[in-house]
Amino acid sequence: MRTTPTLEATQRGPVHAAARTAAGLPHSALDAMLDAAYETHRRFRHGAFAEPCPTCQVSAGELCLARRSVHAARRLAHRARVTRSDLGFPPCTAP
Repeated sequence: MRTTPTLEATQRGPVHAAARTAAGLPHSALDAMLDAAYETHRRFRHGAFAEPCPTCQVSAGELCLARRSVHAARRLAHRARVTRSDLGFPPCTAP
């Protein structure tokens, strides 16, 4: 019989619950870390925040209206732009 939780048990729950269990941090600390990460991405227009959101109609560099989430359409628009921009460059042949 095992006395410690296994990796499989941690992966069954939501990501936030697994992170909280692994980090040993209270829920409010994880909320603050997530808010800070989203604010940094928004401020510098990284990732999906470089695109306007087609779902909630906010411009690039603004947070989605849904708290603590980025709409799927915004992520897909960002991935499509990254894919289009990658097609125009030749592969790197540096030694």
